Amino acid sequence: MGDEAPQIRVIGPDDVVWSESARGPQETEPPGREFVAAASPDGKFSVGYWERDVQKRPFERPYHEVAYIISGNLEIELEDGSIVKAGPGDIVDTPKGSKGYWRNTEPVRKVWAILED
Repeated sequence: MGDEAPQIRVIGPDDVVWSESARGPQETEPPGREFVAAASPDGKFSVGYWERDVQKRPFERPYHEVAYIISGNLEIELEDGSIVKAGPGDIVDTPKGSKGYWRNTEPVRKVWAILED
């Protein structure tokens, strides 16, 4: 480590650089967008913002993710057929290896934190 003091920064609307969010090959809905706000030097931890108007797809998490739902509603169908629902103000914890079928039929906006180990 150098002698530099940690710097506090504010990310304003003009500082946000959006990228197209990843889509699976089976997805036909328009892509969403995301912004990585911060990441650890080793790339194993990151925090960002994600938004997508419609998404319906199976998933298996290759990392740990905790997401705070800002707006919109979603359902996750678990392998046993049960449904987990989340909406504004909810925190969704999807551990590495979790599987399900993600469905949002209205625009969803979330802040996420990902840990890859």
